[in-house]
Order: sequence, then structure tokens, then C-alpha cells
Amino acid sequence: MGIPIDGPARVLCDNMSVVHNTTAPESVLKKKSNAIAYHFVQENVTMGVIKIAYEPSETNLADALTKVQSAPVRQNLMRSILY
Repeated sequence: MGIPIDGPARVLCDNMSVVHNTTAPESVLKKKSNAIAYHFVQENVTMGVIKIAYEPSETNLADALTKVQSAPVRQNLMRSILY
């Protein structure tokens, strides 16, 4: 986007399979449609341009806007967003 950043960009996911597949060099995908983007991400992880990390659903702020949750979980996430 043309905005310089210091260090690698952090990408957080709540799916351990995605974290493992993008950070393990021996991992491969079988679907060609996914393979192009997958290899691009894996190359950038290897070069240190991005870092992929796990974010549990209980603390994933995006889940408050995209998933159905129990009231206590939703309230905790909304408190994190508002404060």
C-alpha cells in the first residue's frame, strides 16, 4: 500500500492449520487454486516480510463482528474494543 513499516507485518489467525501450513516449509497444498496465494505467503514468511501467529477466538476482536458468540465472550470482546 506504499506505507513503510519497520520489521515484518504481523498476521494473526484463529486457525492452527493455517498457521502451521504457512510457517512449515515442508507443508504443501493439493488444490491448485489455493497453491498460488499459499506459496506467495510462505515465501514472504521465509523472507521475514510477514509473521503468522495464532490468535485464539476468545481474544480475536474480529470475531465480535463476524461470529455468533455467547453473551460473556461477546461482552469481553466488546470491552476490549471500546476501552
